Amino acid sequence: MIKNYFFLNRLIIEANEILEGSLLTSVFSQEKDILVIELLKNKSKYYLEISVNPGFPFINLKENYNRAKKNTIDIFNEILEAELKTIEISDSDRIIRINSGKGSLYFLIRGKFTNVCYQSKNNELQYFKNPPDVNNDEALQKELNGSIFIQKFNSLPPIMDGSISLSAFQKKYPIIGKEIITEAKTRCKVEDDQKIINEIIEIINEIKNEEPAVFIDENNFQINLSIKTFHIFSHTSIIKFKDILDAIGYFIGKRHYFLQLELKKKKIRKHLDKELSRITSKLNNLKISLDRGSKEKEFNKIGNLLLINLAFIRHGMQSIEVIDIYNDNLPLNIKLVESLSPKKNIDYYFDKSRNEKIRFEKSQQLYKKTTDQFLNIKQIEEKFISAKEIEDLNYIMKELKINDKAYDRQHDHEIKFNFKEYVIEGRYKVFVGKDSKNNDLLTTKFAKQNDYWFHARSVPGSHVVLRVENSKEAVPKNILKKAASLAAFHSKAKTAGLVPVSFTQKKYVVKKKGMEPGKVALLKEDVLIVKPEIPQNCEFILKD
Repeated sequence: MIKNYFFLNRLIIEANEILEGSLLTSVFSQEKDILVIELLKNKSKYYLEISVNPGFPFINLKENYNRAKKNTIDIFNEILEAELKTIEISDSDRIIRINSGKGSLYFLIRGKFTNVCYQSKNNELQYFKNPPDVNNDEALQKELNGSIFIQKFNSLPPIMDGSISLSAFQKKYPIIGKEIITEAKTRCKVEDDQKIINEIIEIINEIKNEEPAVFIDENNFQINLSIKTFHIFSHTSIIKFKDILDAIGYFIGKRHYFLQLELKKKKIRKHLDKELSRITSKLNNLKISLDRGSKEKEFNKIGNLLLINLAFIRHGMQSIEVIDIYNDNLPLNIKLVESLSPKKNIDYYFDKSRNEKIRFEKSQQLYKKTTDQFLNIKQIEEKFISAKEIEDLNYIMKELKINDKAYDRQHDHEIKFNFKEYVIEGRYKVFVGKDSKNNDLLTTKFAKQNDYWFHARSVPGSHVVLRVENSKEAVPKNILKKAASLAAFHSKAKTAGLVPVSFTQKKYVVKKKGMEPGKVALLKEDVLIVKPEIPQNCEFILKD
């Protein structure tokens, strides 16, 4: 319920008590989707952390924050050194407003459109994340200016018996949220609209007054934030808090811990299943081979029989029939290699006898070694099943020699590879390679057939790709020029006055076998003469 309206309502009341009158000293970001507002009050620093991740939006207050020395960017500088007057919430939507003497910051929770924007005194809007439609400023301004923002708790009015149905009630108050409705239905146990509505109003009052709690299910790595009186969340333990802010801080940390735990478990489970399958298959094959036995004696007998009958063997013979003195003098037909001499044919079977002895002994040794490996993996699997802490999983991953680098950071990116990224005019995405290998990834793995590809002519430089989201819509010439300027800027010709830049669609860029990293061939191309620069209305996208 971290993004539930009424939780946010209570949160802003608590945050106001702490932050009202503080000074906004810095607004920055060092992680994708995370904005941090640094505030100073009575020589104490506070950090308001806002996540615009559509899957996990939240607002959290910290007293400590480790700002990185690199890969951090300042945002909304216009609002700095202003006094924070109030933190408010819309009376009908999940919009939190942070009022200051230099304008307002708005945290809008709206699914994939979740964002933070700054509205100056003259109503101009700036965004933390690029909005999907930069031409929609006027509509948003109208909405924000027309909204009613409150600092008190938004308790719903009592409903007269039978005056409204549950569906109409939900339509009238969409801010309620599905968890509250589910909890109310669970408590009522009957399909009675009026009882459910009354229970909803009671639950909202509990959110206002009762202790917040974190419901933890250690068995399934599930964690939920709610009020201690809720019944709908399965749990192995409940941790209660006095304040919403404390509960949210704990919830976010524990949720991150569980995510890491679950990711590691999945990786170990996948590795164990793969290893057990491989070893089991190997054991089965070795068992079949061992059950079949060794042909050492059989090949040795044939060698001896050929040696006894050496005088009757001629070069070029395909086979010979001899008397098997080892088996009641029965006739035995022996195949020969016609290209070998009689002596070489005898050596051939003695060699096969020796090789068969070695093969069988090695198979026995390998079967024992593989059995030991299987038992060891099963022992590790037992430790894995009982592991509850990340430290235990880290030890198991080390024991299994699993590379854990994938979990050094938690990624929630659409971009599969790490390229520099720009957005032109708030709409057109441009990706820039960082080195030769990264250029190859950008061009051969990431770029789509109808994307535009750019590279400064005749000089080393980055591959640059302009993403074409809609192939039916022509890309304006000025956008192509701005992307070309980025390609020139990210080349050895960045200090030149004007630079020729080759561009074409990705489908005309080919990587031939044997080409060095970063080298490609163009089947067709056009050229733009541009100034190497980061053009106007082009924003660099910071990544974690």
